[in-house]
Amino acid sequence: MTEFEIIQKLLANRGLTTKETVEEFFHPAHPKDISSPFDSKSAIQLIKSHIKSGNKIYIYGDYDVDGICATAILWETLYPQYQNVFPHIPHRRDEGYGLSQKGIDHCLEQGAKLIITVDNGITALDQVKYCRDKDCDIIIIDHHEPADTLPPANEVLYSSDTCAAGLTWFFCRDFTRTCDLKPNPSLLELVALATICDIVPLLGTNRSFAKFGLEELNRTARPGLLALFKEANLISNSLTPYHVGFIIGPRLNAAGRLEHALDSLRLLCIRDPQKAESLANKLGETNRTRQDLTRSSVEHAFSQINLTSVIVTAHESFDEGIIGLIAAKLVEKHHHPAIAISIRPTISKGSARSVPGFHITEHLRTASHLLVNVGGHAMAAGFTVETSQIQELISHISNPDISPDLLIKKPRVDCEISLEQINLDLYSQLKLFEPYGLGNPTPVFLTKNVTISNPRHIGKQNQHLKFNINGLEAIYFNPPSPELRRGAGSEVDLTYQIDLNTWNGQSRLQLIVKDIQAQDSNYDVRRDL
Repeated sequence: MTEFEIIQKLLANRGLTTKETVEEFFHPAHPKDISSPFDSKSAIQLIKSHIKSGNKIYIYGDYDVDGICATAILWETLYPQYQNVFPHIPHRRDEGYGLSQKGIDHCLEQGAKLIITVDNGITALDQVKYCRDKDCDIIIIDHHEPADTLPPANEVLYSSDTCAAGLTWFFCRDFTRTCDLKPNPSLLELVALATICDIVPLLGTNRSFAKFGLEELNRTARPGLLALFKEANLISNSLTPYHVGFIIGPRLNAAGRLEHALDSLRLLCIRDPQKAESLANKLGETNRTRQDLTRSSVEHAFSQINLTSVIVTAHESFDEGIIGLIAAKLVEKHHHPAIAISIRPTISKGSARSVPGFHITEHLRTASHLLVNVGGHAMAAGFTVETSQIQELISHISNPDISPDLLIKKPRVDCEISLEQINLDLYSQLKLFEPYGLGNPTPVFLTKNVTISNPRHIGKQNQHLKFNINGLEAIYFNPPSPELRRGAGSEVDLTYQIDLNTWNGQSRLQLIVKDIQAQDSNYDVRRDL
């Protein structure tokens, strides 16, 4: 296989088979040049009418990174023009998920005459009606899957093209253009945070947001983000999707999981460096607490589950702020859809994660008669259930008709190549595929029947394996079995990613090993992104 054929295979695996889609992928349009996914005119006019009347406007966000960033984007757009606009981030325990009557009441008590929801509201029919009945207008900006009936909001701006922060950015771009205002380029860095952390496919519009937003993020002047980078020991001008998704995102999410996500919103918008440093340290400490709590809860969940088609674990000790993480760990270990429920005396909360090919929200909606509410998308969902109904719910949802093939985790391999084809030129071509993420993962290659030499252990607990192969250095982080930790057999099949390791001013190619198998194992070289 030639280098050209390798690249063509990678493109085809990502569904990019025409000249136009390949051109768009390698040369994505700047978001400012992409058309809005909805018509914002009526919503903008409604906002202007409330501004003209001097009414209070509340931005009703959510407590995850997407909701926090969407709230910040809209607030930073409206507030410089009109100071009577305020953010509202729901408290996970006091108000629950999404748009709630309690949250609406809080906004109304403060004098709100217009509520703009971002990252929620698309399925909140009763809550929106309640808001309208209280003589308060409401605009919904959301990307979650709607129910059969849309809520009776004044305006519903919906699209599944991108995350809520991306939709809010489009709305704010339209607003600033209508008002002949200067655009704020730093808002793109917030869209990049949300796009990567909300795990939307990094193709099309999302690829544009990730690419150009990361560029803005790497030159950010926001004191809060700079303080958070420092707290996380990150270099602020070399951030990748990995840093955003696995280091920055969890810190911003931690406040909403265990305390109040308003601190994360403050961090994004704050202008005082000293206060920013204090908030960043607080978020870092909260995240460490979250990690400890998650670790113990996951161990408990692993010890009590039954391996049904859909794994369900429920316990009084599960904090509702981390049940999504518990479900995700169960999926990671068993490759089955998984649900974790935090049991409380009267009303309990559940969070679900799925595997490709099984729509978890649609499945949960088959049990709507047992649920207080449910919302989400194909791969993730959240719900509320009366505690007295939990056992009936578990019986209803544990054993759906799922194709056994979906429950078998198959290593994703882009294509099979020889080690001789690995060189700096190929690596340079792979760099053009960045930024990586869902829909465009880091390419994984397979080479069969290769010889390992000089295996040695590294890491504080000798938990990683390093070895040489055909003159290349390879590293396998946390190999799963004791045999591999002691050193794999000499003749193996290897799956890996190609990386460039820079140390002491010198750079050389290395392989990041994903799997080691016996010779001639059956691999599914396929598209599974």
